[in-house]
Amino acid sequence: MFMLAAQEPVEASAPTTVESLDASYQSAEADYYEKLNAMYESGDFTDIEHPIETYFPKFRAFAKNENIPRGARAHAQIWCVKNFGEKNWTHPDKVFSGLAKLFTSEFADSDYALEFTAAMRRVRLEVAFKIEVIEALSNATNSEPVKAHCMLACAYSYADSNNQEMADITVDELMEKYPESKAAAAAGPLLVKRQLQVSKVAPALGGVDVDGKERHLIDTRGKVTFVVFWGFW
Repeated sequence: MFMLAAQEPVEASAPTTVESLDASYQSAEADYYEKLNAMYESGDFTDIEHPIETYFPKFRAFAKNENIPRGARAHAQIWCVKNFGEKNWTHPDKVFSGLAKLFTSEFADSDYALEFTAAMRRVRLEVAFKIEVIEALSNATNSEPVKAHCMLACAYSYADSNNQEMADITVDELMEKYPESKAAAAAGPLLVKRQLQVSKVAPALGGVDVDGKERHLIDTRGKVTFVVFWGFW
C-alpha cells in the first residue's frame, strides 16, 4: 500500500523570479499608498500594513537562494539594502550585517558592488556602522573602481551626518588616489558643499533666471544673497 503525504497548495500567482517579485511589490506598494490617500481624503483611518513587511522576507529568501542565477541573487540582495530602512527591525545592525557579509562574500569584485555602495547612502543606520560595512567591502575587493566608490560612499555618509571634517578628509583621499575615476567625478556635490561654509568663498555659481537673464553670484559680492536650488524629478 502506498501512502501519499498531504502537500500545501501552491499559490498560482506566487512570483517565481526576482523581477516578478519586484513588480508584485511595486503594485502592492502603489495599492498601499492609494488606500492611504483615500483615508486622508475621507478622514476614516484604519490600520493597514506596509507591503515591505510581507515582501522583505521574500526578497531575503531569494538573496540567500544559491539555486537561482547569480545576477538574480545580487538583485535581491541590493533590493534588501535599498529598502532596509522601510521595515521595522528589533536588531537592525545584526540583520544588516548579515546581508552585507552575504553580498561581500560573493560580489565584492563585481559591478554589482558599485550599485551596492550607491544604495548604502539610503540606509538609515548609525554612520559608524555604515562606514564599517563599506570599509569591509573595500578591504574585500580587488577592484579599483569598487574601492573608489567605497571611498565616495564613506564621504557621503560623513557629509549626510554633518561630519564635514571627515567628509573633506575622505573626498581628498579619493581625489588623490583615484582622480580620473567615475567616483571622483561623482564627488562634485561634496566639493561644492565644502565651499558652502562660514568663512569660505562661495563657488562661482551662474545661471539663467526666470526672465531669461544670465546671472552670476560673483556680481552680488558684498551683498546678502539667497541662492535657492529647485527642480523637478
